[in-house]
Amino acid sequence: MGEAQETQARELPRGRHRFAREAVTDSQRRRMLAAVAEAVADKGYAATTVADVVGAAAVSRRTFYEQFADLEACFLAAYRDGMEWLLEQIRIAVRAHPAAGWRERARIAVEAYLDALAARPAAARAFSIEALGGGQAVLAHRAEVMRRWVQQWAGLERIAGGEGVGTDHLLLLVGGIEELVRECLVTGDASQLPLLADRITEISVSTLER
Repeated sequence: MGEAQETQARELPRGRHRFAREAVTDSQRRRMLAAVAEAVADKGYAATTVADVVGAAAVSRRTFYEQFADLEACFLAAYRDGMEWLLEQIRIAVRAHPAAGWRERARIAVEAYLDALAARPAAARAFSIEALGGGQAVLAHRAEVMRRWVQQWAGLERIAGGEGVGTDHLLLLVGGIEELVRECLVTGDASQLPLLADRITEISVSTLER
């Protein structure tokens, strides 16, 4: 979209055109978030520039800075959206099997996690590997996501009726799963992630049964 079209979209009169402006802004934002994930996955976070994002998203630098303070803010927004989508895919999969036992729920959750990552290979690489160098704000949000995953496993542990392995052990479980994912992405590609399901499920079940 060129500067003239963007200016026209911003200058549309109030009323029904407000929705057109919102649609344009939303479309631009979604394109920029997809573009930053693709660029970071391809070039690495340290080598990615705002120019890479605006070029791939077909927006102007002015449009970029209207929505994001800098590249880190854009990547953080993409990371947040990506993690929320990933967690939602897991919730949807588990809720689709309300009668499943806890071991089966563990398997379903793991498979949903790996399948979701495999479906978005660029995002998988950007958020699983490059996020570690994405700045303090990204690392802080990653820590929050890890805590939420720990809470989900803790809920499953309560269903299992075990003695409780403790938060530290569950954090090690979540971190270990992430490391297996990173190893797969570094040595292979995202399409191979679902092949980890049996291994990760076995590790998860063994951990919860302690």
